[in-house]
Amino acid sequence: MAYGIFLVGSKKVICSSLFIVGEIGCNDYGYPLSETTAFGDLVTYIPQVISVITSAIRELIHLGAVMFMVPGSLPLGCNSAYLTSFATIDKEEYDRAGCLKWLNTFYEYHNELLQIELNRLRVLHPLTNIIYADYFNAAL
Repeated sequence: MAYGIFLVGSKKVICSSLFIVGEIGCNDYGYPLSETTAFGDLVTYIPQVISVITSAIRELIHLGAVMFMVPGSLPLGCNSAYLTSFATIDKEEYDRAGCLKWLNTFYEYHNELLQIELNRLRVLHPLTNIIYADYFNAAL
């Protein structure tokens, strides 16, 4: 009986909570970035990472969650560690802010695919509130 009361209380908390589902994929991309500079190789990881993010959201919806904030990736082509690791004398590799174009293109693609999948979740679960937080453009 006490277990049933716990579940009812938990459901009430879950239904009234905001879930921030983010920063998933940093390590999934960070390690391969340390091993390669080939954009094509990195792009193959994106669908898998997006799938993990959306699976987590679907599981939370199944548990009763209805409010989500899902941040996109930051423009890590502007990150000092990556700017140092991938430094080049080729000025064409950098945008006007001094960020690595190819790396920011990678994270923009991640964010595009994430938004597509979030839109699909919104259609499948119209009673949920799934907000995309655009960290990329906010940081620029």
